Amino acid sequence: MDTLDSSSTDSDLNRRGFLHSGAVLATAALTLRADATPTPATEDAHEYVNFLQDNGQPQIAPEGKWKPTHPDILGPFYAQGAPFRGKVTGPLCEGEPLLIRGRVWSHTTKKPLANTVIDVWQADHKGRYDFQDAGGRPQRKQFRNRIRLLTDETGAYEYETIMPAAYNAGGQIRPSHIHYLLQARGHKRLITQLYFRGDPHIARDPWASKSPLIIPLKTVKAGRGAYRQGVFDIVLGAA
Repeated sequence: MDTLDSSSTDSDLNRRGFLHSGAVLATAALTLRADATPTPATEDAHEYVNFLQDNGQPQIAPEGKWKPTHPDILGPFYAQGAPFRGKVTGPLCEGEPLLIRGRVWSHTTKKPLANTVIDVWQADHKGRYDFQDAGGRPQRKQFRNRIRLLTDETGAYEYETIMPAAYNAGGQIRPSHIHYLLQARGHKRLITQLYFRGDPHIARDPWASKSPLIIPLKTVKAGRGAYRQGVFDIVLGAA
């Protein structure tokens, strides 16, 4: 029977200890810019914030009811209870691959905010939500293009998806966008949307045209193909 070499074991332990201490130092070095402000919200044109509060939306213990940031457009296709996973779309879904990563910050401490719950949902490559294909709110096992995430100890998150298509909403063309709902203890709940620089529909959209949350994308070559990649950082104000 083979036996462990004690010098190799000690070396492995020392290496793990060094990597752990390096991660701690890296986390401590992250500091939000002094002039940074909380990520702005947008108008709640359909009063969905009140709808959520009146329909048993789960609360973050032990704070009781959430107090919303200044109102945002939540949209009609939010559904609570999305699965926790790192890929918004199913395997081999049609559409241009997209990777979004970022970090959630606390405006109070100016530090990264760990254990933030992030709901993400979007339309598919044809501009359709799972609600539309199901004829109403789908069963949880039928949820598509919606996930929840938790930020790690450095406040970071990342997910893979496809570029959502623009779509016609009652005669108004909505630009490509991804919905966010963020919840963290001691901070305001934030409902917001991510838009993409260069989208020709932004200028005519009543919400996107006023939003500072329009990010650039870069193309990254990988294997036999390529994907788009963007960074979306978020600052949560105090409760």
